[in-house]
Amino acid sequence: MTLVIETRSAHETKTWGRRLASLLEGGELLGLVGELGAGKTCFIKGLASGLNLREGDILSPTFTMIQEHRGRLPLFHIDLYRLDRVALDDLGLREYLFSEGVAAVEWFERLREAPELECITVSITYADAGSRRIEFAASGERYAARIENLKRRFK
Repeated sequence: MTLVIETRSAHETKTWGRRLASLLEGGELLGLVGELGAGKTCFIKGLASGLNLREGDILSPTFTMIQEHRGRLPLFHIDLYRLDRVALDDLGLREYLFSEGVAAVEWFERLREAPELECITVSITYADAGSRRIEFAASGERYAARIENLKRRFK
């Protein structure tokens, strides 16, 4: 199950993050993929807003790697940019990725086990200078249902 949309501004990218957050119930894993500057953190700011968190509290966690936020659901913002390859048991990632909260992992492709995990992969690419292409791809029935709901409610 996939959904592909195009955004023309940071505001629209955040809006899709909020929309996805409105469908989350806890225990979800979101893997964000995209070039440097593509809009991964921008999307997570929208996600955080949808979880009743302040957007301004969401910073690229490049130096801290893991930031925990408490809103409607706990949000674990994880950034693997500084790591070449990392395993689930490195840095205590397992406890965040399989928790009652929402784990949003930037540079998800650097996680060794990523291809085997059930999740929603959010791939953000440049469509042109002012727009982004966002592809939501589900791995597993639970996540396919989330994308189907996203498509039905907002497309």
